[in-house]
Amino acid sequence: MTTNYLEVVAINSHASIQDLGRVHSQHLGFSASGAADEYAFLSANKLIAEHRHSLNPKKSQLNCAAIEITLGQISFQAHGDCLIAITGADCQAKINNLAVSNWQCLQLNAGDIIEFTMPKAGLHSYLAIAGGVQLQENQQPWLGSFSQTTNEVALGFSGKPLTKASKVYFKPAAFITSELTNAATSVIPNSQMSKPIPQQFYATQTLTLRFIASPLFLKMTAAMQKQWLSSSYSISADSNRMGYRLHLQNPDNTSTNKPILSGVLRASCRLSKPVCYGMIQLPANEEPIILMKERQTMGGYPVLGTVMTTDLFRLSQMRPGAKVNFSIINVQQAQQQLRAFYQRFS
Repeated sequence: MTTNYLEVVAINSHASIQDLGRVHSQHLGFSASGAADEYAFLSANKLIAEHRHSLNPKKSQLNCAAIEITLGQISFQAHGDCLIAITGADCQAKINNLAVSNWQCLQLNAGDIIEFTMPKAGLHSYLAIAGGVQLQENQQPWLGSFSQTTNEVALGFSGKPLTKASKVYFKPAAFITSELTNAATSVIPNSQMSKPIPQQFYATQTLTLRFIASPLFLKMTAAMQKQWLSSSYSISADSNRMGYRLHLQNPDNTSTNKPILSGVLRASCRLSKPVCYGMIQLPANEEPIILMKERQTMGGYPVLGTVMTTDLFRLSQMRPGAKVNFSIINVQQAQQQLRAFYQRFS
């Protein structure tokens, strides 16, 4: 059987294999990991799934692993034909030096070169391939996932980091349509396809992070809660897939110099506890840390609440310097939003 893979021709950024992560493994001490921006990841797989369904209803894309590309600057050569979709940050992708657009299906033919440059906005782009990808020909998922985590790659369970000459394997493309022969113009025609509308999902200016208040936040005085909710923050350059660090904007112009969290309340949070995706930690310097996909499993900082999941996907695409603020949402509202989000990809 012919081996099909993409070979990394050049890379000057970071790329990894991601799916929806190891969602039931944190109690074992491993990071859940997974695609930073599930909206873009799921959109890429949905584009492929809908096209494949029109050809073979028994085929399913589901949670197929894709390549998450951070800040572009990577190129691949195809060794085999494949059906692909590109979503997320617009890295001005080119196939054989001809520009192609994001948020659509394309055919990649054996010998083609696909390259990504640094995006003008956003961080993560997704290159999905029909049937999914893996770093070894017969690789099996580890703890139910192919996702790679930077701090755990050395363990060897999820494959080596992507570098020049790395191979990313995919299944033979028996479902490629004969109507597509030129990769540079091979947009999949499908009038019934649901097209994502990214401009309606991502924040264009300041992102308001809706969060579920923690018991600690509810113990704060009304004045301290108001101070927190009226503050504006910018994303620090120290942010990454593990956590987003925030800087307080114009701290000298705040109405009070009192700390947001009193010494008594902070002293009550000395023990480490399990953490989850989206938790808002408040270190002693009172510059919040929002835990992301590659978060640790335990933490000892006080927690003010947990950001709503869909807002975390938006946050993952924001660069250092971008502005965020906070607004309270209740559990029922957050659950309703999340159900609606996943229903569009079911």
